[in-house]
Amino acid sequence: MKTHLRKLLASFVAAALLAGGSVAAVGDDDARDHELARQALLEGRIRPLIEITAEFKAQFAGEILGVELEVEDKAGTKFVYEFKVLTPDGKLKEVEVDAKTAKILKIEDDD
Repeated sequence: MKTHLRKLLASFVAAALLAGGSVAAVGDDDARDHELARQALLEGRIRPLIEITAEFKAQFAGEILGVELEVEDKAGTKFVYEFKVLTPDGKLKEVEVDAKTAKILKIEDDD
């Protein structure tokens, strides 16, 4: 699946999780990732995007342009919210945040 479509789908899934809904995914991997994320949210292994976003805004200055929820391992046990942020100085950053703790894991330029 093309990167742009995958990112769009991931954003849609994250929004649906935030709203408490469900989504029919396009591919097998996407359906598996969606189900893993939904189950993790229901079990309290990850926190809702609205909670993570509030904590993220307190830690990192800038305008949030987009967010994706990604499964970081094949076992489906590690989840990361990936924020795209426009910093006050006009730089585009990609910031990975632990989906359970809201801890910033990595910050990199998003060219």
